[in-house]
Amino acid sequence: MKSVGKQNELVNAAAFDPHKFEAGHSDPRLAEYLKEFPPATFSERLYQSIELMERYSIELAVDLLGRLNVVEQLGAWLSADELCRVFCFQPRFRLALQWILARLVDTGCVEAQGDGKSCAYRLRKTLWQPDLKRLRALGLDIDPANAATLDLLDHAAGLYPAVATGRQSGDQNLFGPQGIPLWLNYFHNDNLTYAVNNWVGAGVAVDRLPTRRTLKILDVGAGTGSATEIFLKLLDQRGFLRRIERYLITEPNPYFRRCNQRKVAAQHPNLHLDWATLDIDLPWSAQGIVPGEFDLVYGVGNACDPTMINQSIRN
Repeated sequence: MKSVGKQNELVNAAAFDPHKFEAGHSDPRLAEYLKEFPPATFSERLYQSIELMERYSIELAVDLLGRLNVVEQLGAWLSADELCRVFCFQPRFRLALQWILARLVDTGCVEAQGDGKSCAYRLRKTLWQPDLKRLRALGLDIDPANAATLDLLDHAAGLYPAVATGRQSGDQNLFGPQGIPLWLNYFHNDNLTYAVNNWVGAGVAVDRLPTRRTLKILDVGAGTGSATEIFLKLLDQRGFLRRIERYLITEPNPYFRRCNQRKVAAQHPNLHLDWATLDIDLPWSAQGIVPGEFDLVYGVGNACDPTMINQSIRN
């Protein structure tokens, strides 16, 4: 497996040109794999946007290594842990630094040895000068709605140096006064690179609904309501909406929950909708969720921490 992985890295590196980017067109064979979804879900515009975001994240990684002054230490094999100690970065910044370095392995400029936490990195080629402005213009040309993702990426990257040294908290700044508007724009169904998750999740969930006459649905981690919006739209299209006896929408963030309530309630004034707080990492029964009460528990992208997924499922 290590040999295959190494070969893939070399193939990717050989194909990578830091001075050239073309989104191109999707492989025609994808249509066969995606035939169960509406054609609009996986459009060429979405494909090109995803390709652009992939490249933009690589350029951001190069830019961040420069801002963090890490490049000068990569002449020798060093792990993210060791780099954090060299630069007196916060220990918890290790994962972010590891992600930055891993992004550059596919370019051939950085090489890696080892696995997981013990992985070490070394500079293989001189890094290029990133051209984020040009890529941003290309992204907006593909789809103006890509601004939401690009703005959020730029904002998050701008916090990295201060977070690395402990001068600021990533969570506080990402969800602070400057960050909240960016999240609201990102978590919007006009943003195709995000909304595709909502369409896929809704399609899978609707296909698995039981055939009983009435339905009770629990929507967890609903955020500002974009996933809920698509799910209810698909339920309506498939004729399930009239069978809903209860639909409970939960979101721990009060501001996001209020945004959700205003939007979804206005769209479905005749539907029995309730809103509540639910922390999926704590026992659900202690938060008013009766075991076995709901026919479907629905959520999109709210179990992001793999260390907590099993616990959340048990709850």
